[in-house]
Amino acid sequence: MNEQFFTTEVKGMERSLYRVAYSYMRSDEDAADAVQDALLKGWEKRGALREEQYFRTWLTRILINVCKARLRKRHMELPLTEATASSQGDSLHEFHLRDAMADMDVKYRVPLTLFYLDGFSMKETARLLGLPEGTVKSRISRARDKLRDMFKDEEVFEDEAL
Repeated sequence: MNEQFFTTEVKGMERSLYRVAYSYMRSDEDAADAVQDALLKGWEKRGALREEQYFRTWLTRILINVCKARLRKRHMELPLTEATASSQGDSLHEFHLRDAMADMDVKYRVPLTLFYLDGFSMKETARLLGLPEGTVKSRISRARDKLRDMFKDEEVFEDEAL
């Protein structure tokens, strides 16, 4: 894999990487640091990727591992931070989703982020998280039910069905 391919692919998935990191780290600064570490590891280990078509999944998996390692090092509960619309131009709907998802358990928040916000398939999401596909499906379903309950009295998604 050459530098141009790596750079082009990373630029194309920049927001996706940030969303995944934020869903674990729950802070803008920690998410940005985790993405930076994952990119460095990805660059250093680029020779380990056998098929370039799996670059996106491969790099996301590296990011998830970096986030988990950083959380293990903290040895304490993460403080909840208020979700804010990022300067990257998130839509109002994405802002409300991020805000609602901030209170969800990580086991629901991460699959939901990977599947809906980042566009990974169920199979890819399951592989990224190291879980059976059925487990991922049920967690996404439960997360959707929780979101539906949160927004049933809200006007935020009045014109759309969750």
